[in-house]
Amino acid sequence: MSQRVMVDTRSGQVGRLVEDNAEHMVLEPLTPGPEWSVPTADARAATPEEVAAALAGE
Repeated sequence: MSQRVMVDTRSGQVGRLVEDNAEHMVLEPLTPGPEWSVPTADARAATPEEVAAALAGE
């Protein structure tokens, strides 16, 4: 099963989906850092370009 990578549209931060329910998602960054919570309505699937930029530290 592949991991879903999402964008927090409030901040533009990209992270792997760790937890998902009707109200919020928990994301972990693609590079070292703390997990964070985002309302489900404020998250969307990341594009390949966004994933590449997050991995490059941009």
